[in-house]
Amino acid sequence: MRNTVSVCLLGIGGLLLAVGFIAGIVSARDIYGDFQIEIAMYWWLSAVIAGFFFIGLAEIVNLLQKLLDQNSGATPLSSSAAASNIDEVETRIEESETKIKELTILINGERFKGQLWITKSDVRVIKKSMFQSDSDAQLVKVINKSDLSPHYERNNDYFVFSFHEGNNTGKLEFKTHNIYDYERIIHLLKTQD
Repeated sequence: MRNTVSVCLLGIGGLLLAVGFIAGIVSARDIYGDFQIEIAMYWWLSAVIAGFFFIGLAEIVNLLQKLLDQNSGATPLSSSAAASNIDEVETRIEESETKIKELTILINGERFKGQLWITKSDVRVIKKSMFQSDSDAQLVKVINKSDLSPHYERNNDYFVFSFHEGNNTGKLEFKTHNIYDYERIIHLLKTQD
């Protein structure tokens, strides 16, 4: 699935190609019905250049999105402090959390835009719109990974994970606009201590 910006740029490029071709044909006809190829060539050449420029930008954005998706699974360690031994590195990795942003989350009947902050031991469900800062985010629920079912279901566009909450069973449902995120999210939710 392509990035939304990439799709828009691709559409603009295709539209420029089509409009330039049609405008070249219309502009090349003079009053007497003769066709002047020089005028048509100017329009066609400029349409091809502009159209392929936008199509190229769309491909660049799409490739950058794929690279970001591939590299976002690993959380980088801070480069300011060098690790002196393996225990220190393991502690840092355990303390790190992966933030999955731009999700539509449905939990216990409440639907909202938010994020999942996934650590080795728990999953934090955060209610946060795209334009809010992290300090304004609202913590909705903390789910221990041991209470989270390792199996998931599909409900239309949503992926559904069940979790135990005392004697009750709750459901964590989420969907994202980027199809490449699902595999990574499922892997992170299934991975436990």
